[in-house]
Amino acid sequence: MNRGELIHLLLFLLALALSYYRSNLPSFKEREIYVKGTIVGDILREPGYTLTRIKIEESEIEEIEDRKATLKVYGYLPVEAKEIALIGDVSVINNRIFLYAKGNDIDILTPERTLRDVLMDRYVRISGDKYITHLGLAFLFGQPRELLPSDVQRNFLNTGLVHLLVVSGLHVGTVALVLSKMLPRFQGMKLALIGIVFYTVFIVPHEPPVLRASIMLSLILLSLLTFRRPNTLAILFFSGTAILLAYPHYVFSYSFWLSFVATAYIILAIKNLEANTKVKTLVASASAFTGVAPLISTFSGISPLSVIFTPLLSPVVLLYSLFGVLSLLTLMSFPPFIDMFNLVGTVFESAVGLASHFSFKLYPQVGFYEAVLLTFAGGVSLYLLKGYSKLIPIALINLWLLFRAL
Repeated sequence: MNRGELIHLLLFLLALALSYYRSNLPSFKEREIYVKGTIVGDILREPGYTLTRIKIEESEIEEIEDRKATLKVYGYLPVEAKEIALIGDVSVINNRIFLYAKGNDIDILTPERTLRDVLMDRYVRISGDKYITHLGLAFLFGQPRELLPSDVQRNFLNTGLVHLLVVSGLHVGTVALVLSKMLPRFQGMKLALIGIVFYTVFIVPHEPPVLRASIMLSLILLSLLTFRRPNTLAILFFSGTAILLAYPHYVFSYSFWLSFVATAYIILAIKNLEANTKVKTLVASASAFTGVAPLISTFSGISPLSVIFTPLLSPVVLLYSLFGVLSLLTLMSFPPFIDMFNLVGTVFESAVGLASHFSFKLYPQVGFYEAVLLTFAGGVSLYLLKGYSKLIPIALINLWLLFRAL
């Protein structure tokens, strides 16, 4: 490990410890507190109560602000509700936040319209196809996937391809690629840098995967603009440090760790690997799956065939992303781009539906500490090994998971 990588690793570990200290909430209960927030999940109506997820924006208890919580309403919450204020009870158990309120103690607020809202409304209005529009909103704008039709959610979960719906490197990279080609080389990279910042700040929610991708790609572009060779591993550690310092509670976010670990495994697996693009793509897919599979196994099943499905669907996903970005650049006002975006989206959704018929899930009995140990050992092995010997830890981890699933 060179000096730069070591320094950034130590800084990341320091930020990790600090974030854990700042964000580890003790279990407690409070009655009749004020909470204002935005609904970020599907609204599920059950007899006598309603369940949903809410991102807390304001509260008397500052420690729970900017976090997500499960909200149970005794009564019915309108399905069109987006931003709400309530007086209710809060309970924190194992760092998970639960809110309880009566229906008549909730006020439905009218949220301020942002550029993101305008673009989404314009897309919905021009599109007309409500079924595929939900997929476009999730893929391009980062709308919660819980708002997708149930059969679409099920297909993405069964195939292990739900990561393709997460706004991350693919989307940020497409924004950078399209903008960089509009001007000569260095001017194009500067325009791409501006576009990345704009897309991240104004168009999509500030979730860990898109923050990581935006920081990393921005630093890579800055390195190229200053004629320096980017060290992607050091940049990954720096992005993790920056995210945890800005959002300490992300230390408990599976989204943060899955994105971080998958990227680390890809960087380590293809580093100094002498192979053609197709082989590197397959190795990257296998290494990303291997890195996150132990962590996913602690709370869900894993879909091994996603290693094959991901590269197979890459051309369709890249085309989908391309027309989505082109639609954004025209402010969702050029129907031909939106029509192509929806057309490719239909092909994408159909392909995932077809893949779901062949997919299967394994359920390894893996504990949390075992998962962390497997992931850490695999990452260290990938760093130390060279060439195709990197496939050894990838194979061993997957064999271990298969053994634990039997």
